Amino acid sequence: MRPSSNNWKKSRVHGSVLMGDFNHHDICQKDDTAGLRLSRRLLECTDDHFLAQDYTLTMYFQQSWRDKRLSYSGIPLNLTLDNRVADQLWVPDTYFQNDKKSFVHGVTVKNRMIRLHPDGTVLYGLRITTTAACMMDLRRYPLDEQNCTLEIESYGYTTDDIEFYWNGGESAVTGVNNIELPQFSIVDYKMVSKRVEFTTGAYPRLSLSFRLKRNIGYFILQTYMPSTLITILSWVSFWINYDASAARVALGITTVLTMTTISTHLRETLPKIPYVKAIDIYLMGCFVFVFLALLEYAFVNYIFFGKGPQHQKKTAGRAGHAPGKKSRLETNRVQVDPHGNMLLRPLEIRNDVSSSDVFTSLRDPPATTYTYDSANLQYRRATSSRDLYIRSPLDRHRLHKKGHLRRRASQIKVKIPDLTDVNLIDKWSRMVFPITFIVFNVIYWMYYVH
Repeated sequence: MRPSSNNWKKSRVHGSVLMGDFNHHDICQKDDTAGLRLSRRLLECTDDHFLAQDYTLTMYFQQSWRDKRLSYSGIPLNLTLDNRVADQLWVPDTYFQNDKKSFVHGVTVKNRMIRLHPDGTVLYGLRITTTAACMMDLRRYPLDEQNCTLEIESYGYTTDDIEFYWNGGESAVTGVNNIELPQFSIVDYKMVSKRVEFTTGAYPRLSLSFRLKRNIGYFILQTYMPSTLITILSWVSFWINYDASAARVALGITTVLTMTTISTHLRETLPKIPYVKAIDIYLMGCFVFVFLALLEYAFVNYIFFGKGPQHQKKTAGRAGHAPGKKSRLETNRVQVDPHGNMLLRPLEIRNDVSSSDVFTSLRDPPATTYTYDSANLQYRRATSSRDLYIRSPLDRHRLHKKGHLRRRASQIKVKIPDLTDVNLIDKWSRMVFPITFIVFNVIYWMYYVH
């Protein structure tokens, strides 16, 4: 096949350019600063490693500069050269400052493009995939917004040798609106030109900055909704009878372990950072509610089977022990006549005057009455009816006042809520737990969403 006349002319120009007095190790312009114009077309961006503080970007990366040594005349056509010619030309030492891993695609041949213009302008294009670092602030995760940049800089040439520009201004970067990310939405992007100072000099730098907003849908379905439902499920125990210990304990432990599993799985997918994230606060809040629901039944069980019944039993025992002892003393009391004979039929009448116990004998007044206590084997003279009524009016008033105060105290005790009523504790829990959880959610979402 014979090449066309245009291709033949391009070949002659190509040969003359490369066979001339050209040293590809020298910078393109000896007498002036080289101007490098960059443009990019973004093809794909993946956020699979965003939690590892980086992202991967595939793009067409194009650089343009003018090298007067490569100018030619005789044909007003641009020359597209073989990618291997790039090894024989001067190319800028551009690199990505926050790059972790990058490569130029090589299928089926190395994806490089060299195009010459008659005035010596060179267009150098590469198809690159780069993994760039992006330091994120995850305090509001997953309700956060992040700023990720791609820093382009000259490695060896300072601003005295080379300058970087965006080719076309705002239109230098294209394809951003076509990028779709699973976890993020690109809210905005901007391009910045600046110079950075190092100990070796000042270097030109171009920055492409993305503002990313995380999509919350995935986390609502995978974390927030299950945690909320597990918390609500723990409240079912408030409607289960308090003596069904197996059901309530099993439900409480199951919900606690489920919340622990959700939290553990989430921590495994996140980087180990020293501060608390927004999702940690929510999961911890749900865990606290679930754990308190389990403790509520422990408190009910303690009141019903523990301290409450024991206290009531001890009180009843003390109350029954005192009348029993008094009755035994009364049954052991006997009367002795003046001749020393015991009377087997004690005719005694127990009168309650205020808080005193008085025993009067129905026998003749001259007869002396003795009381015999078989428990202590003591003899003492019984109180006569005359001693009962010699109390002063002031003493009777005091005794009457004490009795009135005791009755008032018993009425006050009836009005105080009885904490041993386990049904009342469950009824209060049915209202307090949901209301508190709703307040917690309102505060949480208002703070982190806005």
